This record gives sequence, structure tokens and C-alpha cells, in this order.
Amino acid sequence: MKNIVVKLCVLFCTITSNAQSFENLAIADLKKEQPQNMEAIMLQRINSSQGSQVVQIGDYNVVNVESQQMQVQQTGENQMLFYTETSKLTPSNLNVNMEGVNNYIEVYGNNSIMENMTINHQGNDKSIIIRNY
Repeated sequence: MKNIVVKLCVLFCTITSNAQSFENLAIADLKKEQPQNMEAIMLQRINSSQGSQVVQIGDYNVVNVESQQMQVQQTGENQMLFYTETSKLTPSNLNVNMEGVNNYIEVYGNNSIMENMTINHQGNDKSIIIRNY
């Protein structure tokens, strides 16, 4: 009888210890698989892809883009971007980063000067208008 009781105690102890160690391993794996900062993931996707990409973080942001290849990131509220690419043969690959509140950017047309251009627009209540004819 003692032998059976001892075996049952050993069996329960091993089952309990395995469950606890498995549970700890699962928590460690979850910590490893936690996603990076959302903005960092979005920036990685923007930089590694072809075509136009738009990332908006905030409320009431507007983007109207007619482009083959462009990257836009808006962080803030009430931001507006209007871009029209007139030369479809040579895409400008424009990068626009907007941060703040009530900002406005308008770009019409593209040329060789606009190629791989980056616009960093930070602050509140500001406007940028670029027209290429």
C-alpha cells in the first residue's frame, strides 16, 4: 500500500513539474514573438516595397496621390497631402513624412530635381506648395 501511495505522489509531482516548466517555456516564447513597435514595422514595409505606400497614424488625415512610386507617412491629425505626377515615364520616388496637426502639402508635377526627394514636414499649421511645369 505504501508503495502505491509513493508511486502516486511521484507521478503527481512529475506531472505538476512538467506542466509548470512547459508553462514557463510558453511564456518565454511569447516574449520572443512579441511584435516590434508598429511604426517601425510600417517603415520597414515602406522601405522594402515597390509602388506607392501610405501610412496614416492619427485622425482626419487625407492623401490624394496619383503616382507610380511614392512613400507617405502621416503622424498626427488633420493632415492633407495632394500629389500629382505628370510624367509617368520617370517616377519621382518621392518620400513624404508629415508630423503634427493641420499641415498641408501640395505637389503638382515632377521632374529630375524631384527624383528621390524627401519632404520632412514637422510642426503645426504649416503649408508646402511645390509646382513643377
